[in-house]
Amino acid sequence: MTSTFYTSLTGVQTFQQGIDVWAHNISNSNLSGYRAKRPEFANLFTDVVNSIPSNTITSSQKGFGTTLSTSQITKDQGSFSTTDSTFDLALDGNGWFGILNKDGDKLFTRNGNFNFDKNRYLTTQSGGYVTGQMAGNINMSADATNNTLTGVISDIQFGSPESQTRLQLPNMLTYPQVLTSTVSVAGNLGLSGDSKTFSTVLVSQNNESNKLSVTFNKVQSASGTNSTDDKSSVWEFTATITDKDGKVLDKQNGGLSFDSTGRLFTAQNPSLSNGGVPIKINFGDNKAGIVANDSGTESVIVSKDGVPEGQLNRYGISQDGNVVAFFDNGYKSVVAKIGVYHFRNEQGLQDIGGSYYAQSETSGDPMFYVDDAGKLITTEGLVLESTLEETNMSNAEALSELMIIQRAFDASSRALKTGDEMIKLALQMDSK
Repeated sequence: MTSTFYTSLTGVQTFQQGIDVWAHNISNSNLSGYRAKRPEFANLFTDVVNSIPSNTITSSQKGFGTTLSTSQITKDQGSFSTTDSTFDLALDGNGWFGILNKDGDKLFTRNGNFNFDKNRYLTTQSGGYVTGQMAGNINMSADATNNTLTGVISDIQFGSPESQTRLQLPNMLTYPQVLTSTVSVAGNLGLSGDSKTFSTVLVSQNNESNKLSVTFNKVQSASGTNSTDDKSSVWEFTATITDKDGKVLDKQNGGLSFDSTGRLFTAQNPSLSNGGVPIKINFGDNKAGIVANDSGTESVIVSKDGVPEGQLNRYGISQDGNVVAFFDNGYKSVVAKIGVYHFRNEQGLQDIGGSYYAQSETSGDPMFYVDDAGKLITTEGLVLESTLEETNMSNAEALSELMIIQRAFDASSRALKTGDEMIKLALQMDSK
């Protein structure tokens, strides 16, 4: 009788805890990044009813009571939903976003519904700071309106997890102008003597788009005979720089001499001024650059240095967590990297509610996956932009489990009531 009472009593307590776990899952079914929990039960203790031979397969043990041994975090991948916000992020695979809350505590979550605060720090909806690493290539102005990019970076290698910090991404960012100083010319002028012309836009002061035009004319063969048997040649050219309105800023003449193989061996190359900025035209040398022969298609290929000033167009997130700034001049650069953290034992994370977790002695410290060379491994826990991970819980499973545990709870309650009545009856009989 007493075993019936205490077994059913522990059953009521344990199944109530199981109901709470599944009810908690259902209540968070619409929370992005929420990881459901599954309750696991175990016997409190067992006893041997009688002695049986050791070679038999029959069990003589009897269980007494039950308990909730653990509430395990499920690691199933939740489904993805697409959003219109770049900084709605999801993780494909294992991993956690790192959050620094207002009290300075380090938390971890799969909920990537991020936004910006008034100072342009990347934050959660509750105001916690998303952590990662800045590239260090943004010069922030005091009034946040004249921020400039100081260097182009293609990737960031993380330091230690402890060194990760808040991510500040300005909504106004300038890609600085680099003036054109050299125009390089390659290709084949040929031997036909047809006039050749090319033009290119120069990156000029005040972000003006001045134009350089160069026209080539063959004047004679190098020997001066104009014989078709003589493959050497001399070309004159006129280089003109004009502004956007067609006004001539500078105009100079020069000449090129080619040997019998068509290789350049002398160049009279005048200096040009692009509104006060010296411009050099590089025709190459006798190994590379411009040639004049009949061995290929006649064409002129032009390249140049210089970058026009650009303004921030948008941010993008690559799957390795890099935050890339795209500019309206066609250039881009990595400016930050979002941290994706891992744990030796995720089941040891402490659930503090709202799909947030804290590390514990059981979970171990957060870490980054690196290869033998110490390089960051980013293939485990891919970052997806404009995407949110839905809860990984199945409502059908949750409701089914809730019904099953509810029935177990009811059965334990009835058993408890029966055990209590039996004890009362035994006590009444003893008193007579």
